[in-house]
Amino acid sequence: SHFQTPTQVPGKANPSSPPRIHPTNSTHHSTMSIPADQQTTPIKKYQFVRRLKSRLARRRIRKEDEKILRAARDDATIQTEFDLPKTVKDALPDDAEKKNNDGRAIVVTECTGTFNMIGCNKAWENLCGYAECEIQGKDSSILQGPETNYDGLRDAVSRLFEGEQQATVVTTNYRKDGSRFKNLLTLGPLRDDNGKLTHFVAILKNIGDVKDAPKYH
Repeated sequence: SHFQTPTQVPGKANPSSPPRIHPTNSTHHSTMSIPADQQTTPIKKYQFVRRLKSRLARRRIRKEDEKILRAARDDATIQTEFDLPKTVKDALPDDAEKKNNDGRAIVVTECTGTFNMIGCNKAWENLCGYAECEIQGKDSSILQGPETNYDGLRDAVSRLFEGEQQATVVTTNYRKDGSRFKNLLTLGPLRDDNGKLTHFVAILKNIGDVKDAPKYH
């Protein structure tokens, strides 16, 4: 005998037949079987790839800049150690002549939130291209870009919060005119008379415009 398809009774579901899935314009039925957090959409895939590429790029930048830092420390012609100010007044003296005759490129930031800058000296202005009045109340992102060593900077600040008195990192900074330079950045804490942390100080040193940086590789 031949296999026979059970007869469909009009108006009733045939228990031996699989349920039919009717096409619909609604998205309700198409997502019922897969939890939303497990769905792979083109947008989610694109976002994942972007995050992965960004993470890999940051690792590459950090590795390259750590190599440059080691080479700079081995280069007797490059100053890599600085005497850091201890207070805001030491970093940015009220005496304008004393402040602006300091050869170190100094900027002072808050130690909370987005670490907004509160002031700088003339050497910093000459290096970065901004006037002091242009940077007050702004964070250091104005000096940052695609080649900035974000992971290295984050770790350097973390070390200061953990009690270290100085942290050094190499990063790429961007001047106001868009030109780039390799910055040997030295960070330190500033405290009040009671020893309480009030601000951070940063001393910037240009160890080569980006076009010259390969000599350290």
